[in-house]
Amino acid sequence: MAVFVAGGFLGEVGFQGGVSKNKGVVAAFEDTLGCQVIVDPNGHLMGALGVAILAKKGSVRRDFDFSVENMEFHTREAGCGGCSNNCEIICVYRGDELIDSWGNRCERGARVH
Repeated sequence: MAVFVAGGFLGEVGFQGGVSKNKGVVAAFEDTLGCQVIVDPNGHLMGALGVAILAKKGSVRRDFDFSVENMEFHTREAGCGGCSNNCEIICVYRGDELIDSWGNRCERGARVH
């Protein structure tokens, strides 16, 4: 756990989520914070693990429809071209509504759809 105080952080700083797999982002955080940022090898799965634990405990909303059996959607590939990463983004649409995208390697690619 990290605690922010005037002038810096006390304790360790952890980073989780899919972006934590990007070594450049981790390095940028370390440079900005002036300390080591700890990334668990399975940090990209922590959100899914947390939801699974909540579901097992019965803490998940029951009025949400998780079924995808009859969902109609289509995917479209998009290329960012905003930097040398050449991000390839897969966009998932339900009708004209963008419902998810993945594959970007930087913040520019996250905005393409």
